[in-house]
Amino acid sequence: MATIKDVARAAGVSLATVSKYINGGNVRDENARAIRDAIQALDYRVNPFARSLKTQRSRSIGVLLPDISAPFFGTVVTALDRYLREHGYHTLISCYNSNHAMERDNLRFLISAGIDGLIYIPEYLSAEEYHELTANCNVPVVQMDRMVQGLDSDTVLVDNADAVYNATALLIEKGHRRIAMISGPKYVFTAKERQVGYLRALSDHDILFEDCWFINGEHSFATGYTGCQQLLDLSDRPTAIISTNYDITIGLFTAARERGLRIPDDIDVFGFDCVDVCTMMKPPLPVIYQPEQLMGQTAAKCLVQRLEGYTGAPRLTRLKCRVITG
Repeated sequence: MATIKDVARAAGVSLATVSKYINGGNVRDENARAIRDAIQALDYRVNPFARSLKTQRSRSIGVLLPDISAPFFGTVVTALDRYLREHGYHTLISCYNSNHAMERDNLRFLISAGIDGLIYIPEYLSAEEYHELTANCNVPVVQMDRMVQGLDSDTVLVDNADAVYNATALLIEKGHRRIAMISGPKYVFTAKERQVGYLRALSDHDILFEDCWFINGEHSFATGYTGCQQLLDLSDRPTAIISTNYDITIGLFTAARERGLRIPDDIDVFGFDCVDVCTMMKPPLPVIYQPEQLMGQTAAKCLVQRLEGYTGAPRLTRLKCRVITG
């Protein structure tokens, strides 16, 4: 494998000139051409680990998230990766499959891999655990989509509570009084915030909350499917159901259709995230849309600003969701 010394020798320039060229510095045009030709002829590749020892920067960003297969996370990661690449960084993506032990292990791995910064979608870790695992590493972190209480960092969230409040209020305006919700795990930050919006809307409109109207489980098709079946089996079943997740919404639709129910004639449904599915329904169904790409871009921008020297107080950014009614 060719080394930087081989490139300098082939180009007829000093080692310092090659290093300056590789790191984006200005060199004379004739030297730049000679270095490019030597790099191509020798098939030279920069060794990022050797470079990081020299510069104390790896130009790599860790991304720690619970589930890469979910459409929401896929869109967010694509957007942040694009922004980081435009600013000279590469991403090292690690998925912990919503497992506490894996979340700890993967965080420890990313820190030990020499990342310059971290974009983190937390699920289980406390602030104490996070500080224990990252002690003395001084890696800037941006929390995204969710947040760990007590962890001071830049954080990018959406207006979860307000979005679900508005969706619930719209159903109430249509005349619904028995409104159910199928939500994610109670320990997940976003699920808790969305439940707050739902309960606040019921309270503000003098509707008594019924325990049987609220179902929570994993962010999965199965939760939406079985949850809908459970709600439809009630003697006084709800006339409308709010979902809080893409997969839950698809499961909910499937169960309602299998029961022979027409949406929204027989039961009203308010989806979450799955704009593509809801808008293709006949008639189109209302859905809460999260600004996924903007979330990824904003988180990446906050981290790059930290890496470029911003030292201000931790910033909390709340992005607005959009309610699409058809």
